[in-house]
Amino acid sequence: MYTTLPLLLICLLGTVDLLGQPNAANGILLTPRDSILLTVDNGQKMIHHIVKPKQTLFSLAKYYGLSLEELYALHPEFQTDPTLKAGSLVGIPMPNRAIRRYKGTNFEPAKFAPIYYVVQPGDNLYQICKRHFSMPVDSIKTRNNLRNEQIQPGQLLHVGWMGLEGIQADWRTSAIPPTTDQAHQLRYEEDKKARNEVITQGVCFWQRDSNEKGDLYALHREAQIGTVIAVNNPMSRRTVYAKVIGRIPVGYASNIEVVLSPAAARQIGARDPRFFVKIRYLK
Repeated sequence: MYTTLPLLLICLLGTVDLLGQPNAANGILLTPRDSILLTVDNGQKMIHHIVKPKQTLFSLAKYYGLSLEELYALHPEFQTDPTLKAGSLVGIPMPNRAIRRYKGTNFEPAKFAPIYYVVQPGDNLYQICKRHFSMPVDSIKTRNNLRNEQIQPGQLLHVGWMGLEGIQADWRTSAIPPTTDQAHQLRYEEDKKARNEVITQGVCFWQRDSNEKGDLYALHREAQIGTVIAVNNPMSRRTVYAKVIGRIPVGYASNIEVVLSPAAARQIGARDPRFFVKIRYLK
């Protein structure tokens, strides 16, 4: 869902103060020396917060006007490992109201951090200015000292500022879009109204050494292909809803009840390549 920013980009951000400490007493996680990176993914503005030492998921969620549940929905990987590593990026939806496009009157630089749009492949300056930020092209050219409208992927364009006090929850006009897992769960609950639910248990297998991130999918012996199954790991007490995309191939042990994609297995805290699960599917 979120644009992956190259490590080189972080190295180029000389204005980012990774070692600067936020004002913890006031819950402020940014300073005027920080640079906020912004992309637009499927029409949603996303800022990429650069984690500083001692910042936590709770402080991050509160600062950006999210609940912990919403932050977990945006980043399911935190359910397995909630540790924030200094220098890493965390994508956060950015409401338009939180972007100050012009200084205006009574602007105090000490109370704001600059926002930089990260140019993506296929972008053009007119699209960025008009479609994403409703600003004149000349304003962005002047602000960024551009001689012409030629831009390159990875280039940073200063598009505005964000107040250091953070984002208020009521600035968000719509709910956080559901993740794949949430969408699968909604489908499962809807389909359950017209189908019979089958409850089984057994061994789950997954490719632990795979670096695949991908979607939440499963292979099952009986569940109808194209439907959604619920797989629960009793050890972590987590459940993942995965789409059945095929049958378990010949050659797997007979006690393997389900094969999960790496992303689905990690979401329920899988550690061993084979582990006990409880399964619900619809017939």
